[in-house]
Amino acid sequence: MAPRGPCPGLFLLLVLLAAGLAQLIPQDSYQKFLREHVDFPKTNATNAHRYCTTLVRRRGLPCNPTHTFIHAHPGQLNSICGSGGACERRQYRCSSTAAYPLTTCLLARSSRPGRCLYRGRAQTRRIRVRCRQWRPVHFEGLL
Repeated sequence: MAPRGPCPGLFLLLVLLAAGLAQLIPQDSYQKFLREHVDFPKTNATNAHRYCTTLVRRRGLPCNPTHTFIHAHPGQLNSICGSGGACERRQYRCSSTAAYPLTTCLLARSSRPGRCLYRGRAQTRRIRVRCRQWRPVHFEGLL
């Protein structure tokens, strides 16, 4: 049964237009940070190398030389931008006071375009992030 009403075709057009515009709006920086750098609880894999390659592919991340995945609850990471970190207020960069479990993934030399392979290294380290509105939005590096 076809939809009835004043203009079902116009309504459908408006819905499709809104969906298209939503694709053009950049992803929230905090959500992007979580997608690119947080894996909590940690995804199971047979070893750190397979973990890295699988997670980068699953999340659709670019074939960068390095990816870092932090295995801590987002709430813990949010605290880095407040009482759990030492911050440079002018640049909004904060260094964690606590060390976090993480996996650093390095692009393997055997990688080729379209088939990125990674070598992984599990470790526990302090981190530095850039904060906005009391939440991490960019991974600056390890300390």
